[in-house]
Amino acid sequence: MGCNVPLWPFILVHIWLSVTGFQAAQAGHWVTHSYAWMNFTIVALGCWTVGQKEMKENCLMLVISLLLGFIFDIVFIAIYYQGFSCNKAVYGNCSGHSEYLWSYIMAIINCLFKIATLIIAICEYKNRGGDVPKVKASVSVG
Repeated sequence: MGCNVPLWPFILVHIWLSVTGFQAAQAGHWVTHSYAWMNFTIVALGCWTVGQKEMKENCLMLVISLLLGFIFDIVFIAIYYQGFSCNKAVYGNCSGHSEYLWSYIMAIINCLFKIATLIIAICEYKNRGGDVPKVKASVSVG
């Protein structure tokens, strides 16, 4: 049993969210260039996965990069975000404040959307013949 949801619309949404999430970084406002490098690498792996449907290795690389990207997005957002207050030293007359907030909100949506893309990428990996181990977690108290 597998899912029949195509992966390419999710990759297109990631392209748009990565570009809009990186807009404020061009002005040096909140994220580093490593944020863009990570997200555009995920987009490139997604395009490779969509383009070559017979391979399962590229799909596995996409799954791993989405998982790591989700973790690093949380770290980037937690470290580099400075709050909703308008800093006159950074923005001058606060005209760029709304662009900063837009970029920040798109980065959060991109982070959350990676979970949905991860689920679809795992389904795609299963459809291509990949093995997903079944993990049985048990907690013993004593």
